[in-house]
Amino acid sequence: MNAEELLEVQNRVEEITIEIRTLWSMLEAVHDAMRAEFASPDTYQDAIYGMSRQAYRLKQEVELFLDWINKDR
Repeated sequence: MNAEELLEVQNRVEEITIEIRTLWSMLEAVHDAMRAEFASPDTYQDAIYGMSRQAYRLKQEVELFLDWINKDR
């Protein structure tokens, strides 16, 4: 892996970290909202589905980076 590729990976990992923090925060907000006295879980169904798809996409991207790094060894 050359220096330019390494910098690209480092930048993307930093972006993924920010996305994960945002996702975590959104999940906590949905959790709190669902525990409210008059909450309707159906209201949050699409939000939870969207966040689960985002988490899965991030997991796949991290796995690709790990495969790429391990192949380069």
